[in-house]
Amino acid sequence: MCLIMEVGVGGAGGGENNDVLVPSTNFSMVEEGIYRSGLPQLDNFGFLRTLNLRSIVYLCPEPYPEENLKFLAANNIRLFQFGIEGKTGSIPSSSIMEAMKILIDVRNHPVLIHCKRGKHRTGCLVGCLRKFQNWCLTAVFEEYQRFAGVKSRSTDLAFIEKFDSVCLRQCLYSLIYQYQGYGSNKRRLLYKEDNLQKSRVTSR
Repeated sequence: MCLIMEVGVGGAGGGENNDVLVPSTNFSMVEEGIYRSGLPQLDNFGFLRTLNLRSIVYLCPEPYPEENLKFLAANNIRLFQFGIEGKTGSIPSSSIMEAMKILIDVRNHPVLIHCKRGKHRTGCLVGCLRKFQNWCLTAVFEEYQRFAGVKSRSTDLAFIEKFDSVCLRQCLYSLIYQYQGYGSNKRRLLYKEDNLQKSRVTSR
């Protein structure tokens, strides 16, 4: 189940120190337009503002902190919440599948994925994204373990290994690859209903 929250424009979004830019715990770029981290704190808001985020994928069942909601409202950021429990155990594949659909839709980019510490739940989602991108399983596991460290969970690795990325491709048959930008080889995912004529590159 996904909770989508539209937040209205508010005030300044908290009293963070804008002179020092501090990334969230375990912050990293997954790829262009997709980032990952732990739960942002007040002193991270200035840094997050530089990312020009359009969306946040929040993987915890707990309510989003009030100060964070104010930040989202002030910066017109959309919140997608997937209530995945943080204890060891089974990861709901349906939640990961829905979160994946948010991630690969560029209309939600730039997007930040986070749970509490940016290790297990975030690592599972990023691992499934890597499988969708046809990464080899060894590289997927190495990336997961780099963030999880000594707290790496075998149940998470098993979930990633069994994740059916082929099923996701079938669910998202309406998504197509389209080249964007003059002379650019950057692949982007666009929906068929988007106006593709604007982004079509004339072959030379």
